[in-house]
Amino acid sequence: MSGTNNNLISHERDGDAKQLDGRVVTWVQKPETSGGKYCSMCVVVYEPGARAKPAHSHPHGEETIYVVSGSGKVKIGDDVVADIEPGSVFLFPQAVPHMVWNTGSGTLKLACFYAPGAEAIGYEFHEDYDFEEFKK
Repeated sequence: MSGTNNNLISHERDGDAKQLDGRVVTWVQKPETSGGKYCSMCVVVYEPGARAKPAHSHPHGEETIYVVSGSGKVKIGDDVVADIEPGSVFLFPQAVPHMVWNTGSGTLKLACFYAPGAEAIGYEFHEDYDFEEFKK
């Protein structure tokens, strides 16, 4: 690929993986690695029963999710709870609390796209936000 920027192409296997509670987040592209200005991308793999706890929001950007494999539920704001499966796509709007829960028996794999760039990666946590099934 003569004359191209090799940072424009990356692979999940070479990403920066972080083990979190019940899930692994692998950053595949970020502005500092790709040189891009407007978007970032990670892959998140949830173990069965795991959910993104505490819930969070992105005060400076938004996130679009594509379900690669597995099944679960997503909660967005106070009014949206939906089942998700491979091929599902959903948006987490800017500053809206959200979370994902793997309700299936296998892993749940998501491709997550953030915009604009590094600003969308910032998190604000919401400790009391959860699915009804987990509220006391």
